[in-house]
Order: sequence, then C-alpha cells, then structure tokens
Amino acid sequence: MDWRVYKREWQVGTACIVVLFFSLYLLYYESRAGGGSGKEIMGTVSFRYKTAQRKFPDRMLWEDVEQGMPVYDRDSIRTDEASEAIVFLKSGTKIELDPQSMVVLQLKESKENLDLNEGNILVESGKKVLSVIAGTVGLNAGSDSKFQVTRDQNGTRVNVERGEVEWNEDGTVKQVLGERDVALNAHKIPANWNLISPEDSSRYFPKEPEQLIDFRWEGGEDGILEISAKRDFSGPITKRAIREMQYKQKFHEGIFFWRINSKDGKKISEVRKFRVLPNFPVELQYPKRDLMQEDRTVSFAWVKQKIASGYKLQISTDPNFGSVSETQLFRTNFSLTLSPGTYYWRIQSYTNLPGTETFSEVRKFSISVAQEQIATAKTETPNASTTESQNNPDLVLEYPKNGTLVDMTGKEGISFRWKISAKRKQTEWKFRLLFRKGSSDELIYEKKTKGDRLYFRDLEKLDVGTFHWVVESDLEPNLKSEADFRIQLREDLAAPETKASGARP
Repeated sequence: MDWRVYKREWQVGTACIVVLFFSLYLLYYESRAGGGSGKEIMGTVSFRYKTAQRKFPDRMLWEDVEQGMPVYDRDSIRTDEASEAIVFLKSGTKIELDPQSMVVLQLKESKENLDLNEGNILVESGKKVLSVIAGTVGLNAGSDSKFQVTRDQNGTRVNVERGEVEWNEDGTVKQVLGERDVALNAHKIPANWNLISPEDSSRYFPKEPEQLIDFRWEGGEDGILEISAKRDFSGPITKRAIREMQYKQKFHEGIFFWRINSKDGKKISEVRKFRVLPNFPVELQYPKRDLMQEDRTVSFAWVKQKIASGYKLQISTDPNFGSVSETQLFRTNFSLTLSPGTYYWRIQSYTNLPGTETFSEVRKFSISVAQEQIATAKTETPNASTTESQNNPDLVLEYPKNGTLVDMTGKEGISFRWKISAKRKQTEWKFRLLFRKGSSDELIYEKKTKGDRLYFRDLEKLDVGTFHWVVESDLEPNLKSEADFRIQLREDLAAPETKASGARP
C-alpha cells in the first residue's frame, strides 16, 4: 500500500492533533491560573441571588461567585437572567447589579471607575471619587451619592436619588443632576408621578410562599400600573388602570419592576425594582425531639437554608434561652462534647442583608449520667499493655500518645510527632490516619513524608470520635508504630457567649 497517496490526509490529521493538545494545554493552564493572586482586593460580593459570575482580566473563562468572595481590580462581574449581586468595596461604595448586567471594576490611584457594559446598576458612593462609564458617557459622583445607571438600546438613563452626578461626554459637561433628577441621553425628563412605595430595590423575605406588596404613588393624571420581570418591560407585562393611586397584590419569589404609564403611553414614571425571596426557618435534622443519649458527644445537623451566609448554633439549659452558648458556623453539621444534663438548641440563619435572620424551632435533648461516667473513666485510663504492644522501641510516637484525649476547641490542626532511635537510619515514612467506626477503621488520610512530624489541618475530617494513626518505615516494614487517640470539643454553657454576624472571613 502506497502511504504517499494519503500524504495530505496525514498532514491534516497531524495538524488537528497538535491543535487539540495545544487547546487542552491552554484549558489546563487557564484552570490553574492564579487569577487574583497578588492583586489588590477591592471588596467582596456580599450577596448573590441565583447566578452571578466573575472573570479576571487575564482569563477567558467565567467562574461562579459565592457570598463573601473577594473581587479584585479590573475584575468583570455579571449576572444572569433573574439574578442579581451586591458588591461592597473597601471604600464603602456599594454596587447592586440588576439581572443581565455586567460591570468592570477599575481602581486608578484614588479614583474608582465602574465600566457598565450592559444592564443596570444602583450605586451608593463611598469615600473615594467615583466615576461610572457607560459607553461614551462619564458620570462623576460626589461622596455619599446614590444613583442608578441603565444602559440599553435606548441609550443611557440616570436616576439620582441622593447627592449630585455630573454627566460628561467627550470631555464636556452636558448636565448636572441633583436629587430626584432623571435624565435620558443627557436630557432631563420631567417627573409625572411621585412613586412612594415600594421603594427602589426593596427586598422582602417572607416566611410564607407569597408577599403582599402595597403600591402607592401620587401626582399626575390617572395612570396604569405596569409590572414586569424585566426593567425594559420587554417581557410579559401586567397592566392595571388605577384611579385611587394605590393597589395591593401578592407575589411569589422573583425580581419585579414597576412603573406608572399614562393611558396614551406618552408619560412614563421612573422604574423601580423589588424582590420577593421567601426565607423559611432552618429545618432541624438531628438531634431528634426529646432525644436521650448516654454519649457526651452530641452531633447536630440541619438542612441548608437557601439564602443563608452562615448559621449560629445556640444551646442553652433554659428553654427561653436566657443564658445561651453560641457557635458561628458556615456548614450544616457540628459536634460538641457536653456535660450530663438537659439542653435546648436551635439554629439562627443570617445573611449580610438586614431583616434576613430566622430562628428554627427549639428542640430538647438530654445526656444521662451513669454511662457517661463509665465512658470517661475508660477514656482517661488507657491500657498500659495495649500502649506497649502498639509501639516499636526504635520508633516512638510522641504525640498524640496512645489513649490521649485531644481537645480541638479553637485549634486549626494537629501536629503528629514521632521519634526515631539513634541507631536507626533516617528514612521516608508512610503516615496513615484512620477513623474508628464501630469495630472497624476507615482510612481517611495517607501520605509519604520525611522528617519526624506532620501537621494535619483538614478539619473537615477531624470530627469528634476515636482515631488511629500509624507511622511505618517505607524501607523497613517491621519498623512501625501505631496509637489510638480521641478528639473532643469542650463547651462551657455556664457563661453565655456572643459573636457578631457577618461575612465569612
């Protein structure tokens, strides 16, 4: 067979393979990029509803952002349909992105620039000089100003709620907007109606599936109340002709926009946004109601709450929580070692937005005395013969020793240490950590290491319970030692503890 006939096909195939591997390399490099590493942090994403994403200037891929995530200089932030995000900058500036909006953050010396590519942002300026760029339009705001900028097919629209905004184009000041001024493409628009409630960007967090909204406005002629899921009212619109300038309606979860329009459509009010997001109390899982147990270690678990940034586990010996021990958490499970007695517990969820705190139901559980005392005695008196049989005299496990009770309260990890006899040559060690489940051990960590210690900081794997650790020579299988230890968390319920809520550090 003459392969020269297929010379061109071979060339094309080889080129395709080269392009494929180069593309895979670029994708791998992209995923490994440090992104914001080494750059100045401008602020954090304090709240996110549904899908919000961030892109670094030196990357091609977008990544989802979570509440509490940092944002950096020249980051791009965008929101999906029916989504929104709030960004707090270190200067005190607050930026709220509407659905389907995108903004680029830029820090130039002592000035903050927000480049609005599309959509709508509500800005509250902080301590630094602030400028919003929308295409060829530059909007300079003074400190403590609050204004809204919309960029769509109609051009650029600005609504000033507080302070003063200077409208610039091509280096020329076109307009200076004061409080309650509205301008479209640098032309002021007269106010035909004064919208009263709901206020712009109002948020409702009902504990029921629906929220009753009270619409109120004044001034102008009889108007038509229009409600839509899109700011430009391009989607389905609910229209109601209202004479009394007041109307009430229940809404399910979602983001909504409303305005007042004249019957001939020639006079339109400003557009306001409100959002309904049901905020049900946390559902408790364990301990069950009126649980009685002998083990002092109590495991708590609850269902993840939809909008929660974090949780507070509150435990008290008083059913009215007059004296309470409080632990701030960012996960939905936790374990504590408690003294015998009767306790009441509940979970408080919170976000960085006011009015979102909820309390779960209150549950009671009890720890009995007799078996707890026996268990404590066994824990504090390790069997000497067991300790001796588990250790090789040439390889001594120094910490934690066999039978040790390790209190992990407030600690970030455990430093495992061992000592090798002087007559033995240094070697590479195989370290294993196992968690005891009933009569068997489950391997949770294994690593080869040099030296005489290993610092383990994976707290997710260090739950309350009994652990078994092994150090073994990689060259001499007979050179091996192992030990058991128990982890506990102590909590003193006599003195109440208070911790302020906030974003995850």
